[in-house]
Amino acid sequence: RSELFAAYNNATRQVGTIAEQSLRAEIAYADGRISDAIQWFKNAVVSEDNLVYQEPAAWHAPVRHYLGAILLEQGMPKEAEAVYREDLKKNPNNGWALFGLHQSLVRLGENQEANKVKAAFEEAWQYADVALTSSRF
Repeated sequence: RSELFAAYNNATRQVGTIAEQSLRAEIAYADGRISDAIQWFKNAVVSEDNLVYQEPAAWHAPVRHYLGAILLEQGMPKEAEAVYREDLKKNPNNGWALFGLHQSLVRLGENQEANKVKAAFEEAWQYADVALTSSRF
């Protein structure tokens, strides 16, 4: 029984659910089923939020980064902004989320705040060896 196994403090089934939901989202997105993809990513966010906190995290890539990127790609910067802000509550100064939030704010025409977020991103990302084009890896 998979609930007997754990990825540190979380049942393997819980972590596997995030993988399954994220995969379903990626497949739906690739098939052009945008609303299905967004819903699957939202489901994965809920599943990720239900994990017990641990370091390192049981799920390696915050799902909100993927959801936010897709929302931006689909012309929904206000929704993406909310997703990135929520991620930053859980992961303060996370470069991936700061990058996505900056993109959201630029598209919303919130230039003054976008500049502040860009400065925070540049500080958080100053030692990184990869240039971001999206919060979705």
